[in-house]
Amino acid sequence: MRRIGSNTRFCRRDFIKITAMAGSVLVGSKLLIDLIKDEFATVEETRLLMGTIINLTVMAESRAAGEAAVAATFAELERQIAIFNHRMAHSPVAQLNKGSKLVKPPRELVEVLEMAQSISDLTNGAFDVTVKPLVDLYQTAQPGLPTEKAIRTALARVDYRKLYVSSETVSLAEPGMAITLDGIAKGYIVDAGVAYLRMLGYENVFLEAGGDLMASGMKEDGSSWHIGVQSPRQTCNGLLAIFGVKDQAVATSGDYLQHFSRDMRHHHILDPRSGCSAPYLASATVFAPSCAQADALATALMAMNPEDGLAMMDNNEYIDALLIGKDLEEHRSSGLKDM
Repeated sequence: MRRIGSNTRFCRRDFIKITAMAGSVLVGSKLLIDLIKDEFATVEETRLLMGTIINLTVMAESRAAGEAAVAATFAELERQIAIFNHRMAHSPVAQLNKGSKLVKPPRELVEVLEMAQSISDLTNGAFDVTVKPLVDLYQTAQPGLPTEKAIRTALARVDYRKLYVSSETVSLAEPGMAITLDGIAKGYIVDAGVAYLRMLGYENVFLEAGGDLMASGMKEDGSSWHIGVQSPRQTCNGLLAIFGVKDQAVATSGDYLQHFSRDMRHHHILDPRSGCSAPYLASATVFAPSCAQADALATALMAMNPEDGLAMMDNNEYIDALLIGKDLEEHRSSGLKDM
């Protein structure tokens, strides 16, 4: 991640660069008074959590207050990460995967799984948190690819409709089923961090975790936050587009993040329905009211052909997408066509 006027920072997703560029939002009189207070401060902090870089910026009434808010927010993020991380042996998700049932699940896990189920329904299974057996198969097959027989065997244990979720119990219907929340939990945690800061009274914040972000309010100078979307291929330098965002989440998925072949036809984003790498796109960037939505939909769109994906976007006035094909052709939903 790079911000103009700040030190260069790097995140796991090179595709999306978050840049603090000048916007054109006018500043209201009360905010202007706040901005010129001697004690007003922009507090920034970067930490490595859940295997990715997290960048947090808070506009605070003083540096001391901002630093205290940032420290409290990171503590809350760490608490929630411990719920969702299937790699931690004693996490609720790991316990579910081990025993196929979890009694009295944490509220946050229920919320994430209910959202995941709704997005699975919306995308006709292009997003599916029960894809973990398939993901594990591809990881253990490296440096090669799994056989068709092995893929069919793994697919028999992938079906979001066999994941049952309630406030009292979460269960998996078939032996060998398991979930991974890598395609939605990071976005949910970003949302939670911003919500926590708002609860503390901080409206102007920017939280980004490995390319998934939420921009709330505005920057210290009163301008809007801007993001620049770069090409998913190194052979094409420069920004593909720049968008101003306010009170909006953005997330990107791409075939370049972890690929199994040099031409990137085989990569880590798997279609839960076919068992193969998503074939249509090089990347998908989604703009949505929540980062969890953007995160999951960006993953799902990678597994959908662009026409179906854009039709789905155009049916929701609050969500937009920028899709980049394997040939680097751009596909924009209706809300982005004039931007």
